[in-house]
Amino acid sequence: MPGLRAAALAALLAAGCPAHTLPPPTLAQAIEAIADDDCAAAEPMLHRLLDEERGDPAQLHHYLGVCRQTAGDLAGAEARYREALRVNPALYESINNLGVVLGEQGRHDESVAVLGMLVQAYPGEPEAHYNLGFEQAQAGDAEAALASFRRTAELDTCGVEALLQASEVLRGLGRLEERILVLEEAVRRRPGDGICAVALSRALREAGRMQDAVAPLVAAAADGANDASTVAAVALELRNLGRDDEALAAARGAMDRAGADGEALRVAALTFALIARAAGRGADAEAALREALDRLPGQPELSFFLGGLLAEQGRCDEAVPLLKAAHTAFAAADPASPQARETARALGACGAAP
Repeated sequence: MPGLRAAALAALLAAGCPAHTLPPPTLAQAIEAIADDDCAAAEPMLHRLLDEERGDPAQLHHYLGVCRQTAGDLAGAEARYREALRVNPALYESINNLGVVLGEQGRHDESVAVLGMLVQAYPGEPEAHYNLGFEQAQAGDAEAALASFRRTAELDTCGVEALLQASEVLRGLGRLEERILVLEEAVRRRPGDGICAVALSRALREAGRMQDAVAPLVAAAADGANDASTVAAVALELRNLGRDDEALAAARGAMDRAGADGEALRVAALTFALIARAAGRGADAEAALREALDRLPGQPELSFFLGGLLAEQGRCDEAVPLLKAAHTAFAAADPASPQARETARALGACGAAP
């Protein structure tokens, strides 16, 4: 039956075949569909299992809630999770997801109450403490959020997400030295991680510890696990520390890592050009932009930057075609955009009309 073509199946249905002639699905099949981001297939299975009283109704309602949440139907997801909990009040996944859904609806105090009960019932679950901390922060209780994130980090000794969240809470509280200690722990857990390195470097720079701020960035730039966009962010932080050579090396590495990812290449090339131009290395900036345009022909931001760079050097014959192409793209998207106005001004400086 699964191999029947649509026309054959339609003919059977038109002939009056009774409903549910197919073998009943299983919960495992529905869960597999959800894992494949195919709730359109999963929801009919779950409804049929409920209708035919096959399987645990609490689990069935829970997974229907997951599908509603995935679809952005937060009210529908809430109703399903509450129904799951009516059947089984101790179902961890439904309590957790209900707390998250309440938070997504902006009902942070209710979310905190639900997730607070969850951590009481499941004190050893780091996810429960993490979600509670996030909602406590949203509700404005910074100290409680900090305690929850710290507890998460104690339970999950490998993860860094809770440490990064704790550092943001500490930043808001103005507790810089504690923030640095938390971020140093994150870097110890994931040496070379670009996100952790940038966060720690910014905190160290804020504390005036410029030399200390360099090492984690250099390590992150060399770590092959970081993607091109992350390495570009590392390069900008090195530039902010006055380390132009390391910054340009990192940005060059980001361009190399971008591969076929056009957006990552755009970001990396613009980062390189920005750093190189500010460092008085216009030829390097020009070469990087031309290389990126060879890989992304007509990309408007790259065309604009290169055109502007050439115009500054009085090379308007080369600049104008690039600036016109960029202006056309920007004006088509929004004639009143800052980019459209800037390209028009640059063309005017070269004596050309948009």
